[in-house]
Amino acid sequence: MNNTKIRKGENMGEIGIGVIGCGGMGRNIVNRVLALSPRVKVRAICDPDARSIAKALEKWAPAPRVYEDHRELSAASDVDWVMIASWNCFHREQTIAALEAGKHVFCQKPLATTLDDCAAMLAAWRQSGRMFNIGFTLRYSPHYRRIKQLLDEGAVGQIVSMEFNETIGFNHGGYIMGDWRRLRQYAGTHLLEKCCHDVDLVNWMVGSRARRVASFGGLDFFKPENLRHMDRIGPDKNGRPAYQTWPGLVRLNPFTSDKDIVDNQVAILEYENGVRATFHTNCNAGLPERRMYILGTEGALRADLGEGAIQVQRIGFDTQCEDISTETDAKGHGGGDAVLSQELVDSMLEGKPPSVGMEEGARSAVTCFAIDDAMDQGRVIDVGPYWTRTGL
Repeated sequence: MNNTKIRKGENMGEIGIGVIGCGGMGRNIVNRVLALSPRVKVRAICDPDARSIAKALEKWAPAPRVYEDHRELSAASDVDWVMIASWNCFHREQTIAALEAGKHVFCQKPLATTLDDCAAMLAAWRQSGRMFNIGFTLRYSPHYRRIKQLLDEGAVGQIVSMEFNETIGFNHGGYIMGDWRRLRQYAGTHLLEKCCHDVDLVNWMVGSRARRVASFGGLDFFKPENLRHMDRIGPDKNGRPAYQTWPGLVRLNPFTSDKDIVDNQVAILEYENGVRATFHTNCNAGLPERRMYILGTEGALRADLGEGAIQVQRIGFDTQCEDISTETDAKGHGGGDAVLSQELVDSMLEGKPPSVGMEEGARSAVTCFAIDDAMDQGRVIDVGPYWTRTGL
């Protein structure tokens, strides 16, 4: 849906941005945008963490104004775009304030942590006429765009069923379990915070909405009784303990920290167009993967983001497996960070509507909410009422 209204003169001269949330994720996307166009300028920043503010001021010149209240930042007359990279629980308040101030918005994923928040954000965006871009970087990855192209071209015929996963390396898992993301009140569930990318990809590939979902999961590894595994593995070459080597600030011990998210989960999804899918995530993987296996009426497609691998084989007696692998940038979300940044600059300077926006963010979040409710309640969930309540 194109909900964009461009104000006269907005695509001329400099574009001012205000940044809410100046941690690593926020600085990364802003730095990429600034490197692509000298016309984009950081006018204002807001973050409760003085260390994040200091790092932002070191990098962005001339020095932007520092605000304590995000609403004052959004109201600033020289800010055209508000870029939000705060904790997930604040996305609703900050996004709606920016839209109501007449600003375009980029917001990191996930969209929000509750169904009501998603509904309110969707309504505010539809009313605003502003552009909204969500940070689903994998949607921009050449790897996944190639897969989508192959599916649209009929490489496997009509999709019947598929598997997808995101299994996470042990130090990455330790980072999550010692960080603010370990608590639902701030981040939402693990599926929502970490795997909403993957759910969005499948929604996109399948081209439909989830109709019914079921799920099982639990916190089975990152518990105090498994603390011995830190000693079993030992420190890295720099003397840092296992499970605590992720870049950034020193965090809580992932085994003894208080937390209310799962460290492993499986899910089954049935879509309105009849496609069925299974999903698996685990936060302590010896062989981390982001993989898809898609089966259709005329063939199959198998893909792995980490290796850039894409294989397609048509069903038949004399068919051959075709290798259509792509180059991939594992540190840049399969090359998605670079493409997202360029498209974001195109939106800022030329008014180009975002490829992925509010409705895609809401569909992913709603699907995650239903899956997690199925897990928490121990039953199959009909997703229909969720779509109605959200306004999708």
